[in-house]
Amino acid sequence: MTTVHGYDIAPIDPKTLDDARALDAARLQQAMARERVPEDPPTPLDVLVRRMRADTPGQERAIFAATVGRGRAVAYAVVGRSLNEPENAHVRWCEIFVLPAHRRRGLGRALARAAVEWCRDQGDGLVFMGQTTDRVPSGEAFARAVGASPGLAMRTNQLAIADVDRARVAEWASIDPAGYRLERADDVVPAALVAAYLEAANAMNDMPKGELAFADQRFTEEQLRDSETWMRQAGIQWRLLVAVHEATGEGAGFTEVRYDPRVPHLIWQGGTGVARRHRGHRLGLWLKSAMLLRLLADWPEARLIRTGNATVNEHMLAINTRLGFRHAWSHTLWQIPLADARAAVCDTRTVPIA
Repeated sequence: MTTVHGYDIAPIDPKTLDDARALDAARLQQAMARERVPEDPPTPLDVLVRRMRADTPGQERAIFAATVGRGRAVAYAVVGRSLNEPENAHVRWCEIFVLPAHRRRGLGRALARAAVEWCRDQGDGLVFMGQTTDRVPSGEAFARAVGASPGLAMRTNQLAIADVDRARVAEWASIDPAGYRLERADDVVPAALVAAYLEAANAMNDMPKGELAFADQRFTEEQLRDSETWMRQAGIQWRLLVAVHEATGEGAGFTEVRYDPRVPHLIWQGGTGVARRHRGHRLGLWLKSAMLLRLLADWPEARLIRTGNATVNEHMLAINTRLGFRHAWSHTLWQIPLADARAAVCDTRTVPIA
């Protein structure tokens, strides 16, 4: 444990955290969400605790909390890495959040230092990556203060389900390109569909990466099963559609969504991709329209669907716009090499308090 200006900073393990401290950490997450998306109803505390405690063998993470008074959490940092993604073994995903009333007291820098120290024996070529939103300008200010560079401009787009033109969506869902069929999976991909799904998922390597030091990867069944395990532990439902090329059995494209019935207003649209050799058949519009019809039937309580897109991903943005998605807010992916992060946050003379 370290002390910074009266705050105690120490690592926490959600799996062994007692219920009272876990609920306190969940309240901090509620506060973070309230600042980012004040229009949303709060996610129940027990839901947040369950998500915190979810874990998989393929992911390693460390969480550091800053507490004050009788142990009330006012800030945290999460840093993690994938253990089964060799192409990006150098990436360390990081998130830091400080309650507004406790900003500009050195907590952000101290938490970043804890994240850097956690990586001490993991190699020198590491790169930290994280995300800020234009709804919390202090995040960008801190990223710039420690010397991080913007790597990719993103936008969150939102579809109000009440505004969906169901007739048009049904028309697009009936495109039915010659030589292709749709296969579906709920929560778990059956063995017979795994190969086609992984082939389709590799189309995500073509998504814009901007300046990010992020390499193409080969998606594996191990990664898939890890993701399924995490969602099951967290109580999240997952829906998948795969476009299969009839003649070869290849996975030509896919789309996926996530939904937590305990947070009934919101569906998150995950990845959508079409393999390069199968483009030009309107598979993307077909997949997303068919999925949208499915969601309207399966999750009638949902009011919104949100998705993230790179601002330069013109093709996917065009499909989303046709379906009715509209720009909600912007965010940026940032990166900083380990050596630069260490110099910035471990030398207290070089960074202004944030």
